[in-house]
Amino acid sequence: MRSDREEIPGDFTKEEADLAETKEAQLQEEDNPTLNSAPGCKVYWPSPFEVCGAIRELYDSIGGPKSFLTFPKSNELTNPDGIGKRSEFVNGFIYWHPKTGAHTVSIPATVVWAKHGWERGHFGYPMTNDIALGEGWYKQKYQGGYIYTQNSIPAVQAGIQGRIYDKWQDMGAQKSTLGFPISSEEKTPDGIGRYNLFQKGIMVWHPKFGAHAITGDVLLQWVYSGAIDGDVGYPAGDPGEEHEGWKEQKFEKGSIHGAQLEKFFPDFKPGAGLEQDAPTLQGSGIAGGNDYTDDVVLSTRDRCGTPVVLRRGWYTPDAKRGKWGPWGYDKIRHKHGIWNLYTINKYFKGLCEARMEGTDRIYETPIYEALRTNDGKKIGPGRSFELRAVIETTVWVPGGLEPRGVKTMFPLRESNDGSDVVPQWFNIEKNID
Repeated sequence: MRSDREEIPGDFTKEEADLAETKEAQLQEEDNPTLNSAPGCKVYWPSPFEVCGAIRELYDSIGGPKSFLTFPKSNELTNPDGIGKRSEFVNGFIYWHPKTGAHTVSIPATVVWAKHGWERGHFGYPMTNDIALGEGWYKQKYQGGYIYTQNSIPAVQAGIQGRIYDKWQDMGAQKSTLGFPISSEEKTPDGIGRYNLFQKGIMVWHPKFGAHAITGDVLLQWVYSGAIDGDVGYPAGDPGEEHEGWKEQKFEKGSIHGAQLEKFFPDFKPGAGLEQDAPTLQGSGIAGGNDYTDDVVLSTRDRCGTPVVLRRGWYTPDAKRGKWGPWGYDKIRHKHGIWNLYTINKYFKGLCEARMEGTDRIYETPIYEALRTNDGKKIGPGRSFELRAVIETTVWVPGGLEPRGVKTMFPLRESNDGSDVVPQWFNIEKNID
């Protein structure tokens, strides 16, 4: 037998290899078909399983055992619908249906496909093989959508379909500001909308508002506002016309302005500035921190033309106070409730520094709520509080080349019912006088 002369590849046993050789001989005898072989079947030694018909034709065309599928590990099987067929291989499958033909399915793609019910789910049968897109990315079309995979660590498997896929295609697909999808479509917390996560953003769909992408500093602010369950709710439009470097995106309950829509801001990292955690974040920041803490989220000037820089900074509730404590955008959001960058920008644009305290610039002014009628007409000022900002002007962090900039912003307790958290109306631009 061949197994006595050659090393058996894979994990096949000698018994399986000898059975495969016997079947090969039987299948070659056209006048002596085996009982369990269909027309056009073939065995690939040392696997004893037969591959038949259109599935065999595709398997041979991609290289048979030398393809990514390697050896078959089942005979041809009938799918639960009683119509389609499949053969299982060491590294994937080939599925066939009379309406779609025969197509390979890789193991990464089955992570998504299986989760949604295989061919019985909304994806249905595959309509293409994997299509290589470069940099380890693959795309496969199904009857009900698309599955994208990337051979990376960690691996990516994402299903995308319907209005979200259509909108993403209109934006330029993976060449858009979103990049590739990195999650399958999921329900929003209220069960009404749907969303997909992408490399550099998110696409959210709602039956009333449609599908809209959120990226860059608009996404950062939206997440910090509480996202769908937060201050502004679902996206209701795409970013609009630019004004003084800012683009407005309308949401269900307000607007968010952004000036860095093509930039990606990572998720909130509590304690990112703590000494023991900083080495896990890439690079050394220009202000003496790291790539996360020193990232600029807002660059503007005050009314007197003095530059103002707001960096990401860091925050964790149990951190010690003082010059080594939390600072920047993360602090003013997670401690003082301030997330709207456009409002922060307008605050500084309208002020010159009030005074210096040591090497820190201090800004301070009352903020008034604008009372409006249901149709948006302003009817007068409402509540108010005093908002203070502290900006570091000197480099004191070892290794820093630039000052850290805005250290903190907060309402004075005596002007805000004893609280150092801004009222909710402060972050909705139309509510500020």
